[in-house]
Amino acid sequence: MRLMLTWLSLAMLAGALSWAQTGDTLTLEQAIQLALRNNRAVQISALSLDKSRNALREAQGNALPQVQGSATYTRFDRVATARFGPQPIRIGNLENRTARITLTQVIDISGLIGTAIRAASVFLSISELEYERTRNDTILQVIQAYQGVARADEFVRVAEEALRNAQERLRIIRAQVDAGVAAQFDLLRAETAVAQAEQAVLNARNQRELAVAALNNLLGRELSTPVQVVKAIELPPMPDADLETLTRQAYANRPEVLAAERSVELARVNIRNAQRGNLPTLVLSGQADFNLNTSPFNPRRETYTGVLVLSVPIWDSGITRAREAQARDELAIAQIRLQQVKEGVALEVRQAYLNLQDAQKRLAVAQKGLAQATEALRLARIRFEAGVSPQLEISDAELAFTQAQTNLVNAQFDYLDAYAALQRAIGTIGRQYAMR
Repeated sequence: MRLMLTWLSLAMLAGALSWAQTGDTLTLEQAIQLALRNNRAVQISALSLDKSRNALREAQGNALPQVQGSATYTRFDRVATARFGPQPIRIGNLENRTARITLTQVIDISGLIGTAIRAASVFLSISELEYERTRNDTILQVIQAYQGVARADEFVRVAEEALRNAQERLRIIRAQVDAGVAAQFDLLRAETAVAQAEQAVLNARNQRELAVAALNNLLGRELSTPVQVVKAIELPPMPDADLETLTRQAYANRPEVLAAERSVELARVNIRNAQRGNLPTLVLSGQADFNLNTSPFNPRRETYTGVLVLSVPIWDSGITRAREAQARDELAIAQIRLQQVKEGVALEVRQAYLNLQDAQKRLAVAQKGLAQATEALRLARIRFEAGVSPQLEISDAELAFTQAQTNLVNAQFDYLDAYAALQRAIGTIGRQYAMR
């Protein structure tokens, strides 16, 4: 069922003239894109994701050959000599220059590097899901803050209309006092009503400024930046799926659930990684030495060496066994956390779904209440202007009309907030707001 806000749109046209703001109009999608670029939480999460990518590159690099180069310059205080007969012979140089290139390749016979790469890859997927969670949370916050500004706009409009009604009543009372058909007390009552309505307008405008500051904070802008929002013309329909279907959808979509499942996988990889602590390692290295100052006793300019080193752990004092036990404990913790996350997600879906149903019911009641209050105010005005009813009757009618408008505004924006919360709860809120 489509719930129309036509009356709200028409009232906005009148309200905009009395509460104009400087600055360009900001659509909801524009606000979300700004937040995804500028919001501090999103920026931190994006940097954490980049850090995880670099950690994976580091793990992958450990499986590739490593090449190092070095150069040495040595100067002695004198040249070493030796005597083979009466004549001394130089056996070295005053200055020696050498260069060395070393290539090292770890041969992963134990699978230790492979499991480390797998662990880094799983951790990267967890970071990606954490970024998606932060993004979804930010989108929900922006939607609710944006609707908070729109709600505040409507409260300003309602307060200003109540002020106009009070001012019109004051005008009529003054005319009646001048004509001698109304008491001075009625004039004081009407003036008090105008003063109270002016206070309500000031409070509504202040609340709007606070709502604008909250939205700008999420967008990463100056808090005082003027904001003009676009109000919703229609309310989205209630979802066709039942609560059980929505919960299953949340399990399949929510990044929190998927990240918890990846954490269980990561814990299993860490167990395999810990078990390999007692396995042998094999390292192959090659070395090329270049002698830039040859001598009669060291005439070779180039020397090549190959080394294959096999290391076998014999006794590590139980370190590997303790690491494996810790990894198994982490697996048990990850499995419990997965169940905990699923229970929390199911609760969020239920709360959002019930809140949306409640808002829909209150919306229907508020619409009926506004229609009744509108008609009651119309009749009270006719009676008051005809002089057949006291001021108290029209005052009560105006108050009931203002309250009915307030109730309808709250019901409409509560519905929008609850709908956005449900979309976030089932994991679909961020799909239509991909970064451009």
